[in-house]
Amino acid sequence: MQSLFKLTREMELKLHALLAEVQELKNKAQELEEENSRLRKDLAALYREGLGGDGADSGVPHKGFFNLLGLYDHNFHICNAYFGRKRSGDCLFCMAFLRKEQEPQLGSGT
Repeated sequence: MQSLFKLTREMELKLHALLAEVQELKNKAQELEEENSRLRKDLAALYREGLGGDGADSGVPHKGFFNLLGLYDHNFHICNAYFGRKRSGDCLFCMAFLRKEQEPQLGSGT
């Protein structure tokens, strides 16, 4: 009976260690999500700053771009394949679309 108690105690200790590790992973995931959110906001601010100084004649595309960027920041797809659907992570199609929309505007400013 002593060995059964000892095995149960060892299993309990391992479960506590595993629970602590899972909690640590959850905390790290939350930190990373907060950092990701902060970086997205910083990126959006940089886009706004970079596009704001190009001139008033191209104001309409900027507004549309910012609207799409806002949709993407609110976890919606902006790519033609899944437009308007909720997304659970980053979408390469959406990111490529944002990059494609941004490149001509950056090129015209230099």
